Amino acid sequence: MVLIRTHWPILLILVMGSILRFYNLGLIPGPVFDEVFYPAFALNYLKGETFLSVHPPLGSYLFTLSVYFYELLPWTDNINFSLANVESIDPISYRWISAVSGVSLIFVGYKLALELLSRNGFALLVALFLALDGSLLVDSRLGLINIFFTLFGFMAILFFIKGLKGNSMGLLFLSGLLLGSAISIKWNGLGFWLTLLVFMLLLFALNKISLHSEENYKNSNLKQASLVFVLPFLVYLVFWLPDLSHNGNTLIDQHSQMIAYHFDETDQKPHPYSSPWYTWPMMIRPIAYFFDSGTIIHLDGTSTEIFTAIHLLPNPALNFLSLVAVILLTFKWIEVISKSVSRKKVMEETYLISFILIGFYSNFIPWAAASRSTFIYHYQPAACFSFMALAFLLYRLTTKNKRENYFLYYAPLIFILISAVYWLPLQLGLEITSESFYSRMWFDTWI
Repeated sequence: MVLIRTHWPILLILVMGSILRFYNLGLIPGPVFDEVFYPAFALNYLKGETFLSVHPPLGSYLFTLSVYFYELLPWTDNINFSLANVESIDPISYRWISAVSGVSLIFVGYKLALELLSRNGFALLVALFLALDGSLLVDSRLGLINIFFTLFGFMAILFFIKGLKGNSMGLLFLSGLLLGSAISIKWNGLGFWLTLLVFMLLLFALNKISLHSEENYKNSNLKQASLVFVLPFLVYLVFWLPDLSHNGNTLIDQHSQMIAYHFDETDQKPHPYSSPWYTWPMMIRPIAYFFDSGTIIHLDGTSTEIFTAIHLLPNPALNFLSLVAVILLTFKWIEVISKSVSRKKVMEETYLISFILIGFYSNFIPWAAASRSTFIYHYQPAACFSFMALAFLLYRLTTKNKRENYFLYYAPLIFILISAVYWLPLQLGLEITSESFYSRMWFDTWI
């Protein structure tokens, strides 16, 4: 009871996030969108059948464990793995682990925010935004691997910051393991590796020019922390061993095929839901994951057209306000760095702002070099950092006792909550009328 009374705000957010992620989890039949791949690969492992994937194997391992453990539950039907396919098994068997990961990401984001600033008001806003983002919500409800590497990436960052500030080799080692896990799910996880690398270079530069710091980063051992930049690649190689043994392939051949897919064999005809990287913050092209329609005949002979749809649609209000926050924070960073150099003193706020912006740009800008089709879900890691930027600016408003600040604080939160509720049917796959569906399609590119 003491725990509930003390931590009820974050517990409430976690309960809300859990309900959103687990409600009617198996209602939409599978497979949906890329569920034709990863859960199918899990069944291939369980059947002993070989297959080819264009991503590292850890995500498929996780779905293998998910299906296997679900089958062991006493209230579930036994699966004959030798005859099973994705269409014939309960979709909850491979979706529950995504939902657990989505809820875990909310808590990890909360703990990371506390580690960065030690202010509960800031951390709660970060957790709330992670819970209400539509893109993270949708991928947390399906058998897709994006949520896995995002979770592992932020766990790696959390333990890295804790290890860096506490000068703990054990935490830094754990960070390296988790960072290797993120990369072993998708190469996109390298954005988190780049985040930590650039942040370390910033710390080194600040130490090199002898700027005095009053907080824990000045005690960090940068040489020890460099372990994080080597260990992930060793972890990555180890994770490949079971897959190479199963599929009878070599590491070089496997990576030659993956490189050809991601870099050489660019799509001649772009995917209908692909979108350039620079359009993601403006939500120009969300993704329709699932669509079905039906007709209800009323007693008076009239009919109503009903749509059931799942769209990877970020929270529009949250997405736009977070982009504005990143832009404002970028200008603020220039001001803070200039003051730090002139005063020869680096305060905690400098590290926080720097870290948020480094995380955003490290996970966003590299997509400019992508030659294959890209999708708005690739924006998820960068978006999480943009949520931190918005949470930080809103939190700062609460530290100043000005009447106008209350409006500036609560108005964005109200818009974000209204936006979350309004577009929720398209994220949970709820039945709505065709009129309601089209009223939520504000732009032609959203359909």
